[in-house]
Amino acid sequence: MAPADKVLDDPNTYDTTSDGSIDLSAINEDTSVKQHTITINGKVLPYVARAGHLVAYRNVAPTRKSGAEAAVFYTSYTRDALPKENRPVTFLWNGGPGSASIWLHMGSWGPKRLKSDAPNMPDPTKQPESFPFEDNAISLLDKSDIVFVDPPGTGLSTAIAPLKNKDLWGTDIDAQVVADFITAYINKFNRQSSPKYLYGESYGGIRTPIVANLLEQAGTSHYMPDLSGKPAKVLAGFILNSPLVNYNTSCEMTRGRSSCEGYIPSYAMVADYLKKSTKRGTKTQEQYLAELRTFARTTFKDTLTTYFDPSNYLQPKDSDAWSTFAGSTQGKAVLDQLEAYTGISTEYSAMYFNFIPAFYEQTLIPGSVLGRYDGRMMVPDSNSPDKDADSYINLAFLNQLKTYFPDFVNYKFKGAYQPLNDEPRYIWKWARIDSDVDSRPQSITDIQAVLTFNPDSKILILHGYEDIATSGFQTELDLEGAGLISRIPVKWFEGGHMIYNTESSRAPLKQTLDDYYALPTQDALGSSSASVSASALQLH
Repeated sequence: MAPADKVLDDPNTYDTTSDGSIDLSAINEDTSVKQHTITINGKVLPYVARAGHLVAYRNVAPTRKSGAEAAVFYTSYTRDALPKENRPVTFLWNGGPGSASIWLHMGSWGPKRLKSDAPNMPDPTKQPESFPFEDNAISLLDKSDIVFVDPPGTGLSTAIAPLKNKDLWGTDIDAQVVADFITAYINKFNRQSSPKYLYGESYGGIRTPIVANLLEQAGTSHYMPDLSGKPAKVLAGFILNSPLVNYNTSCEMTRGRSSCEGYIPSYAMVADYLKKSTKRGTKTQEQYLAELRTFARTTFKDTLTTYFDPSNYLQPKDSDAWSTFAGSTQGKAVLDQLEAYTGISTEYSAMYFNFIPAFYEQTLIPGSVLGRYDGRMMVPDSNSPDKDADSYINLAFLNQLKTYFPDFVNYKFKGAYQPLNDEPRYIWKWARIDSDVDSRPQSITDIQAVLTFNPDSKILILHGYEDIATSGFQTELDLEGAGLISRIPVKWFEGGHMIYNTESSRAPLKQTLDDYYALPTQDALGSSSASVSASALQLH
């Protein structure tokens, strides 16, 4: 039976700054409750909305808790009347690091959603204060319960004293806290027997596989006894939405020192949309993507590796040799082809052959700056930095959330909800445990470890054609380099980083996710990424 409605008036104020923390004694792990119904595919489904905090403990055992890390704020939507052993639960988060789950929560698969209708921008010079707010006809609630998670320092989540938020801002400790929160949630709501999924966006491509690896390693050892006696389950799989899985191969993150081969298709798709290229012609996006992959792998890569220093692809091996080639008939043909695809002139590419996303965003359309999250969106280059295309939706999303929690979820709070915290990017501990202190993170080895622990784990990756923050082809190259490209499908859709904000992609996305949840094993999902469907370090 679903519980009765209950208003939770939280007396605490949650400090999300680097030195923020809260005493353990102040945390009440109770939740608000509000019952609703939603219609999906013509069926009326009852569900329960909840919001509150759970304490993530570093060491959790069936009979004790120790090492309180953080009070983690979450919002859940559950079909409480269904048998838990058959009802999946999916944990969702955005990235950053430093981003709350507001973007997924208010835009993607929850029961309500803001219709921002990307890439439309009626007035590119200012942020709209609101968007249409409506029932989400393609919510995941027909397939899974959903829990939106805000890591410490975001939303209303904060460290438990004596720890401070900054103590939890690092690649490994961040993932550990999220994994410990999931364990706390499983134990509180008796979801030991439920199929469990993770869904991470952007930097979630790093966080999510690490969390999955931690959960697989822990197994059921930290579960409380399940009085139902049903067999416990650890993890069914995870979904990565517009992920970055290796900072070391992303030419944006390395500022062009690594190859930008993986970004060429994204540049070209943006140029095609903005009519700065006519190379696509009558080809479908699938067909054009295949052509772009080939150009990037051959002409672009061969030229780059022949004439540029592999330790820093910004620098020619020999400046005179590069200048001679760029001025030759063969070199001009290469530069002409690059211009025909990307829209960047041969004059620029002769000087900056391995051009990075920031250069592309500022150069393609004179007088305008393209969005990093969605290259189809642009603002005048006279706009202030906080009015760029990437922040276009921010004010409306935050405004909606202020009334959404008390009105729709029965949760009232003091202070401010932190949607996007800039502090972590300046002090984040990037290096993984036992790695070079100066290295940037990757999660490929965690994906491999998850598949070793659980060969049947279902993994799915979603990318937008016009995302120039985290390129889909770079993800494919990273998987290919690890021998995983035939194991993990990468599905492409019209849109940018937050694909679900593009109206034409919502139905195909939902169908892809429905198929994913319906299939019992990864092998049945499809084996090749070639089968496709229709602030610099911070990622939503």
